[in-house]
Amino acid sequence: MSQTASPNGTYVIEFGGETIPFALEMRRRRRLSISVHPDCRVTVLAPVDCSLADVLVRVQKRAAWIVRQRAYFEQFHPLPHAKCYVSGETHLYLGRQYRLKVQSATVESVKLMGSYLRVTTANRHDVLQVRRLLDAWYRHHAKDIFHTYLLRCLDAAPSLRMPPPAILIRRMSRRWGSCTKAGNILLNVDLVKTPLYCIEYVLMHELCHLRIHDHSPGYYRLLSRCMPDWEKRKTRLDSYVI
Repeated sequence: MSQTASPNGTYVIEFGGETIPFALEMRRRRRLSISVHPDCRVTVLAPVDCSLADVLVRVQKRAAWIVRQRAYFEQFHPLPHAKCYVSGETHLYLGRQYRLKVQSATVESVKLMGSYLRVTTANRHDVLQVRRLLDAWYRHHAKDIFHTYLLRCLDAAPSLRMPPPAILIRRMSRRWGSCTKAGNILLNVDLVKTPLYCIEYVLMHELCHLRIHDHSPGYYRLLSRCMPDWEKRKTRLDSYVI
């Protein structure tokens, strides 16, 4: 990069009277990508041989899209606060909000009852135990749901021609899913909090990556063939914060 010895950093463009800051990171990659996150941050990943001037030009060309995406995410603000795991707060499951009800009981359990997530434990004021119980409940249901919808995705996309890969469930801070070198699919346990059609999108996205490992035009042609409405599903998924 001739403009600066350290191009990584924060830059700003202007569009329609709006200032758009974005964080630039140079990596060993083939293409430049622009992401708008649910908290309205804009990040740009660019190939190491891309000049700063070219980056600025290409971000400027996408300015209208960036503004639209930020406006979309702003309707969901303020973003949810960290959970306290006490009665009365809301928790998501399959895209719906449920009110948490914590009760003291000798038998520990988590049950979905109407519009409530009911947690029973010996000490209802032990928020760490309430969280552990709820996390275990989410993980248990995620395992069954992810497996069921993995099979449905494979049935809906016979052109993939692959046996069902193993699903590994983890808590992930920045991704909904990814693929491993061993050919397994790694999914964020929090994905079970989103609607089923978002879960299907992530599964299909990763299944297609097992065939084509990059985000080339060929990959998106495959994804569009397997799931024609993937862009609508992705847009809905982007409204959920990891």
